[in-house]
Amino acid sequence: MNGITTTATPMRLARQPAFWVFLLLLGACFLLVGLEQVAYLSSYPVAWLLSIALLAATAIPAGLIIYRFDQFEPEPAALVGVALLWGGVVALTFASVANSSMLSFLQHVLPAAQVDSWGAAIVAPINEEFYKGMGLIFLYLMAKDEFNSVMDGLVYGAMIGLGFQVIENVQYFMLAAGESGGGQAGPVVSMFFLRVVLSGLYSHMLFTGVMGFGFALFVTQRQRSPAHRLGVLTLCALIAWAAHFVWNSPWLETLMSEGTTAFVLAIVIKGMPFLALVVLLAVFARRRETLAFTRLMATEVGSDVVTEEEFEILRSARRRRQTLRRIKRSRGAAAEAVLRRLMRAQMDLALFRGRVDSMSDSALEAQRDVVRQLRGRLAAIR
Repeated sequence: MNGITTTATPMRLARQPAFWVFLLLLGACFLLVGLEQVAYLSSYPVAWLLSIALLAATAIPAGLIIYRFDQFEPEPAALVGVALLWGGVVALTFASVANSSMLSFLQHVLPAAQVDSWGAAIVAPINEEFYKGMGLIFLYLMAKDEFNSVMDGLVYGAMIGLGFQVIENVQYFMLAAGESGGGQAGPVVSMFFLRVVLSGLYSHMLFTGVMGFGFALFVTQRQRSPAHRLGVLTLCALIAWAAHFVWNSPWLETLMSEGTTAFVLAIVIKGMPFLALVVLLAVFARRRETLAFTRLMATEVGSDVVTEEEFEILRSARRRRQTLRRIKRSRGAAAEAVLRRLMRAQMDLALFRGRVDSMSDSALEAQRDVVRQLRGRLAAIR
């Protein structure tokens, strides 16, 4: 939160060459992905529709949770959409082609048994993390102003991973339906339990979220030395690769074949250390956001635009939600809507304050007037 940002609308994105390159790639890849999905629907209609329903029921809540990581400055919907489409269409298409080519090469240089055991662990982390990581670069080139904290990178990376994970899961569900030779629903439910219920937390959202954290630190922390920033980015990329490698590796296969309890234990052992790391990164990023917000709002607190009590509420997403629920019960939905806009306007003061040099800057004063007007509207609602 280093300064004010302008929301990345489709009109703003259209001015960036990177956006048009993205659309070109999206169109070409969407044709392939779309044809694949139509083939799935035609061959396994029940399995495909069930897959979409199950994945939507889990992916939408997961996306909302990721979106709310940034409690002071939610990411623009347009960029979130780009991130999801990059992961689910562009990155998945390129990675699938690269994976097939690399596996074909490995089959010529390694014994077949080793390729069967280690092939996915070797090729997927290299190709998939590379193409998902390219999405972060495209997002940055489209809207540099929207990358102003490590939290932004964490969110965008996790969204790219979520898009990749959802469409990849459809492929796995259809493969299971095709191999079953029987009913279509049973294999989908079984694969859903395995890949989403048991393993969902340890997959692509985690991998690319870590990389996004490192990328955002590299592009936003200009006060640090280039060597330091590059070192963190490289470390995060290596961690993303390592988490993916460990997850795809045949390690603990013996344990995973000894029943459901042992299988769950093996999954936890392979994935929990990296999940714990992501949680720590998210906590670190949120604390940095809170400290930056506190610093930028210091000159406004105690004035007629932000009281001490309001400031304490604004500092916590939980307190903001509680306050909104309380006013809705006591004064109705109209008051809640105005208060929500008032809170957003007050938090935007921090963004304005970080960009301007003077406390009397006209843009900052205009934002204060917005706050005052909303405060007056709220007071008029009884």
